Amino acid sequence: MVWKILSALSAVCLGTACYFAWANQKALVEERKRETFATANLAEIKEHKVQAEEAKKNRETQLATVNKDLETTKLAVVDFTAKAQTKEQELAVVKTNLDQITKVVNDLEKQIADAGDIEGLLKQIETIKKERADAEAAVANETQRYSNAQERVAGLTNAAKEAEDREARGRRGIVDDDFTARVAQSYTDWGFVVINKGNGGGVFANADLEVKRGKEIVAKLKVRNVEQETSVADLIKGSLAEGERIRPGDLVVAAAEQSAKTAKPSAPAPGAAAAPAAGGAAPAAAAPSDPFGAPAAGGAAPAAPAMGSDPFGAPAAPAAPAEPAMGADPFGAPAAPAAPPAGGAAPPPSTADPFGAAPTTPPPANP
Repeated sequence: MVWKILSALSAVCLGTACYFAWANQKALVEERKRETFATANLAEIKEHKVQAEEAKKNRETQLATVNKDLETTKLAVVDFTAKAQTKEQELAVVKTNLDQITKVVNDLEKQIADAGDIEGLLKQIETIKKERADAEAAVANETQRYSNAQERVAGLTNAAKEAEDREARGRRGIVDDDFTARVAQSYTDWGFVVINKGNGGGVFANADLEVKRGKEIVAKLKVRNVEQETSVADLIKGSLAEGERIRPGDLVVAAAEQSAKTAKPSAPAPGAAAAPAAGGAAPAAAAPSDPFGAPAAGGAAPAAPAMGSDPFGAPAAPAAPAEPAMGADPFGAPAAPAAPPAGGAAPPPSTADPFGAAPTTPPPANP
């Protein structure tokens, strides 16, 4: 009788061991699938990092080219200013000679009235009048040259000012008032969208944009990252109506109020803690990391960059100076940078994987 009981217990133990072995084998298969998916996701993120570094190098090359053009324009303005001053001096000398010749002609005309040798005086007067006409022609010629030089100096000064204004607006993040673009990809649940224009289309980091659908403003955006052909903009908290979504193809225009135009610099209090970034702390929800650099779920977002700062870490550029006077250096002292805009809380992140969910397979059949 005892051997029957022991046999039954052995059978139960053997069945339990088989069940746990089957369960462990299933968990091992699932764990290997998650490891494969994580490895693929890591490769995608590394590829995005390489692309961002290439975009940074391209932007640095473009910036060096613009600086070189600005230096060339500055030298040209200085050269034409010096030429204009030389023409002014030459014109003053010609005018002085003309006054002297006019005085001589007046004296001769007076002598004609009193003199008896009229024919000799008339010949002398004709010679002096001819010299006067030549002097007046020279004055007119020099005046025309001076006007042309002034026009060229004014044109170069305006070109330098426009180049400086474009650079200043780019560093401060102010797009043109007539700027338009389209939403290429929408990640409303993640709190950002991808725009089909970048540096080549007039988009700058920290620019304020609006999404329009028809005549209505659907949402407000702030540009975070800029590449040559595309850019990424964060959705401003509270600007999108509840239940509404940004759709691919929606029109993107410049915001009616640019924060970089109205922001005033303010010094932080000594010992004060750094202000939280736009969006605050994200909710503690299990979600995959944002491929464009958004903070992971449950952690605090990084501090917002200062207005006008370079999206790749360069220091903020100074504001454009007042228009220089004639003969002054058009590349004057820089103004103080604008203060960073205040941000709101970030929307709850989506649990959707932007790289696609891992393939699911049915569990193995019960052996």
